Formats: sequence, C-alpha cells, structure tokens
Amino acid sequence: MESSMISIRRWVASIIPFIYAIYLPVQSMLLPNPLERNLELFALIVYLIAAASSFLVYRGLKLPLAQGLYNLFAAIIMPALVISQRDAINDQSVGGWVVMGTSVILTVTAVRQQRLLAVIGTLALAAQLLIHYGPIAALTSGLVGAVVLVLAGLGVSAGIQKANSEVDAYRLQEQTSRAQIAATTATRSERTTRLQVVLGAAIPMLTEIAESKTSLTEERKRETKLLELSLRDEIRGRNLLTSEMKSEIQRLRNLGVDVAVLDEGGTDHLELTVKVGLLNQAVSALQGVTKGRVTIRSPRGESFALTVVATIQGQAEPLVSLRLSA
Repeated sequence: MESSMISIRRWVASIIPFIYAIYLPVQSMLLPNPLERNLELFALIVYLIAAASSFLVYRGLKLPLAQGLYNLFAAIIMPALVISQRDAINDQSVGGWVVMGTSVILTVTAVRQQRLLAVIGTLALAAQLLIHYGPIAALTSGLVGAVVLVLAGLGVSAGIQKANSEVDAYRLQEQTSRAQIAATTATRSERTTRLQVVLGAAIPMLTEIAESKTSLTEERKRETKLLELSLRDEIRGRNLLTSEMKSEIQRLRNLGVDVAVLDEGGTDHLELTVKVGLLNQAVSALQGVTKGRVTIRSPRGESFALTVVATIQGQAEPLVSLRLSA
C-alpha cells in the first residue's frame, strides 16, 4: 500500500511540470514562419529530449550524471542556436520560449540533485543573453524569472536531500532498535531457560535436604554449595552467562577458585554478537587460572563494557586484569 502511494505521488509530481514543459514548444510554433527556423527547430528537439528524459525516464530522485551533463549541454546550446537563428532572419525579439525552456531543464536538473550543473547552466544562459543583447535582456527576456525558477529548484533540492537524510537516519535508528529488542528478547528467553534448568536441578536437591533426617555428606555439601552459587550467578550474572562462560565458571569452581559474576548493565547496549565476542575474550583470558579469586563484572556508565580480574591472596600483581570495550 505504501509503495503504491509513493508511486502515484511521484507520477503526479512528474507529469504536471512535464505538461508545462511541453507547452513551451507549442508556444514556439506560433512564431512567424516556424518552418524556416531550422536552428530553432533543432533547439526544440534538444529541449524535448532533455525534458522527456529528465521528467519521465529515470526512477529515483537523483538524475544520472550523464543526463545531467546532457541537460547542461542543452542549456548552453539551445540559447546559442536560437540567438544565431534570429540573427540570421533579422528577428530582434529577445528571449521567448528558449529562456523559460532552458530554466525548466535547469530546474529539474537542480531538483534531481545535480545542483552544480544547474548553477553552471544558469550562468551560461545569463552570460549569453547579457553578452548578445546587453543589460536590457535582464528586463525583457524573462531572465530574472528564469533565475528565480532555478533558485527555487535549488531550494527544493536541498530540502528534499535533507528530508531523505532524516528518513534514512530514522530508518537506521528503527532497525537498530528492532535489533536491540530482538537481542533483549532472545537473551531473556535464554535466561528463562537457564533458570528453569537450574531450578529443575535445585528443587529435587532442596526437597531431599528438607526431608533428610541425617547430616549431609561432604560431597553433598559441595554439590549444594555449587548449586547455591549457580542460583546466585543466574540472579547477579544475568546476561553475562553464555554457555561458554558457564562452562568456564564451573571449571574454575571445580578447582576451588572463588568466582563472582556481576552484571550491572554495562553490556546491555551492545549487539548480541559484540557482547558474545567480549565474553569469549574473557573466557580465553581465564584459561590459565587454577586458583585464587575471579571477578567478572560489567559496570554501567564506564568507557569499557566488561572487566575481568583474577587475583591470588598475598600476591600484589593480578593474574588477569582486563578492561574490554566494544
């Protein structure tokens, strides 16, 4: 529905000025002895090709450079042909259809984002008229109106370009927002699944402890402690617990390493692929750790997104100290 509306508006916007553009050569046929004006008729052919191509042929806003250059050629050659023709038949009328026709070609060139070519063409038109007819041409040839029309086209061109830039920026922002929402939804879904898995293991153990009338064995105490830490990770570690990170945390705890995972929101603004990349770097950095204490943290409001610190009690220099940013 939306694309059809745009197509109709573009068609209307093209056909209305094209009808006016066609009116100018019709008007020129009312000149005395039109068939004897060979050079002027050739200028009309150049004009019609430029007008039809610029208004009707090309899709999209920006006019191809080749067509823009042809329009510039038309803006230069058309006044030259008409001036030469009228000199040859001793017709001293100034301007006429060629001035407004040239301005129409230059205006559509400007609106369709070839502004420099339109400015050059306007200067060429003004120079030819002023050099051949003198300053009087500015008042009697329609030159002032032609220049105003081209200036209006330049203003419309700049406005359209700005509007398109704002639309592109909005679309990019919308795509980014959708990607972030999708990533957040996926993360929440994954986290819910992880919680269900952990709770699925915790509930039977907690039921067993509640119903047990004897003291827990050392192995059972160790399993209970690891389960407590897993639950704590799910609550405090939030989005930092990828499968690779959970495996690494389990490895470290099996070795007796004290591990703390704190997700404070420092990675929430990152795309999922970037976040996973940072967490994988953290996992790689921890491969050589076999004892001590490890803290994995994502602080909010810092220039970095993730910190990884591994220390050993009594040792001043940390085994691992990383600040990772996107």
